[in-house]
Amino acid sequence: MRRVVAPSKIEVTSVTLDQATASVEVGKTVKVTATVVPADATDKTVTYSIDDDTIATVTADGTITGVKAGSATVTVTAGDKTATTAVTVTDAA
Repeated sequence: MRRVVAPSKIEVTSVTLDQATASVEVGKTVKVTATVVPADATDKTVTYSIDDDTIATVTADGTITGVKAGSATVTVTAGDKTATTAVTVTDAA
């Protein structure tokens, strides 16, 4: 009898963002990039969210757009791990 062994799932051990803080002007964009460890994790899907979308918005690829002056926090999640970036939005010069 032949035994079939399912491949083992490799869990995400950490996720980091390339910037601890980010600044952007109203109407402009800045991008943050997530890194998932280990590189061979089974599911490296990341999701971005922001705690105050009246200050800034964030897209699925980590692009942050300034909406109005203020501060917000972007969170990236991979598996059950998270990382954050503090975002400061300033009025356009």
